Amino acid sequence: MMANIQKQQTLERDDYLRFRLPEALKERFKLYCYLKGITMSDTVREMIEEVLRNENLEELLQEKLLQEKRRETSKEEADE
Repeated sequence: MMANIQKQQTLERDDYLRFRLPEALKERFKLYCYLKGITMSDTVREMIEEVLRNENLEELLQEKLLQEKRRETSKEEADE
């Protein structure tokens, strides 16, 4: 079983995501994670997974494509 877990971890290499936060927010988040007994990385990973579970990406894509189409149509009409 342990070999399977190690094999899966090897196949699913982690990538890095860097972003800026105000120092006070970072310190509060760090304290929150400490009090919950979970790493900051695991907490962010869980939050991202939760957001993606609760969103319909196909619907978001369709909305975005429709917005782009409307923007192009408006621009073409303005150019005429």
